[in-house]
Amino acid sequence: MVRVSSGGRLFHAVVKGTVLGGLEVEPVEKGIRPRRVKAREVVEHWARTGRPRSGGGPDREQRSFDDLLDR
Repeated sequence: MVRVSSGGRLFHAVVKGTVLGGLEVEPVEKGIRPRRVKAREVVEHWARTGRPRSGGGPDREQRSFDDLLDR
């Protein structure tokens, strides 16, 4: 995800790939065509992070309340 300042417009876009001299982006806002932008037009960028895994492993087992009191 990037914030781009291009041609006097400021918009957010998802980076689809790289091209010679810049990035191929898909704008999030309506009314802006998918386009290629130069790297110097990128104002901010954020990395995409995945969702945390819902751990059901042995170290994340649910314990009974009685088991906790016995300790």
